[in-house]
Amino acid sequence: MKMSHYLRQGKSENYQDAEDKGLLKAGEVAILLSKKFNTKIAAKELEPFATEWHHAGVFKSSAGQSLRGRKVYFFSTADADNISLEKILANRNKAANKPLPDTSIVQGWYTQYFRMTDPVTRRTFSKPFIGIYKGPANKAPKGFKALTDEAFSIAEKKRGRELKPGEIPDFK
Repeated sequence: MKMSHYLRQGKSENYQDAEDKGLLKAGEVAILLSKKFNTKIAAKELEPFATEWHHAGVFKSSAGQSLRGRKVYFFSTADADNISLEKILANRNKAANKPLPDTSIVQGWYTQYFRMTDPVTRRTFSKPFIGIYKGPANKAPKGFKALTDEAFSIAEKKRGRELKPGEIPDFK
């Protein structure tokens, strides 16, 4: 019986059991708390306070191409009553006070790998080369090492040079 419901509605058995127990969904709790506190509360803000969550099937993602599973958060009525406005606001402030990424401009070098194919054996392998980067610190590539202006100008001239195994280039 439940399997046929799953095929029709896209709800897992645990999801159906939670509905049968009378647990409230996050959206329903958000509506109740919005009325109770006279403040707009989104269901997404209540996720940290949820008792449990279950899959609600597979749907198209916002990107459009791929399929993604959706989580539905459930609350018992007692847990929904224990959520205070102070807890919700504290959770909002914690999300708002998240540190901003470091966007200062940095310059330096990193080991850049390219896939190469041996023409005889047709085997592919990665070869290391010198790559340079100048831009925001939060977007720097993996293995990035900062350089001074003088050393960076030398590194620009050596960009794309092959590195031997274990070699660390000298930019003096």
